[in-house]
Amino acid sequence: MQIFNQFNARKLGEREFNIFAGFFNNWYFLLMTIFEIVAQIFIVEYGGMFVQCVPLDLQSQLICVGIGSFSLIWGVILKFVPARWFERLSITEKPMTEEEASNSLVASLNRSQTMRNKK
Repeated sequence: MQIFNQFNARKLGEREFNIFAGFFNNWYFLLMTIFEIVAQIFIVEYGGMFVQCVPLDLQSQLICVGIGSFSLIWGVILKFVPARWFERLSITEKPMTEEEASNSLVASLNRSQTMRNKK
């Protein structure tokens, strides 16, 4: 799914349906995609116990490619959803208050690290 989603991410416009337009214009993208495919196959076939995988036969590989390719169809479906529906979903950035900073996960981890160092 990651590989196929990379193709979807090439065209992010609301009505840009042809994700393969200009596909061979970016050699870095092509090389990285080929590298990722080879790396994923290598990890699954030869990773063994280290990555907790077992090798897949051809039928299982094709099923995985079929499931992953569904993200191309999902990408087309999402192109029909108007972006204005998501305008209300915004993140406002503001500095943290002192209380929020002292209750944050990082502050908590820093305190526990300090306690460990004192022992």
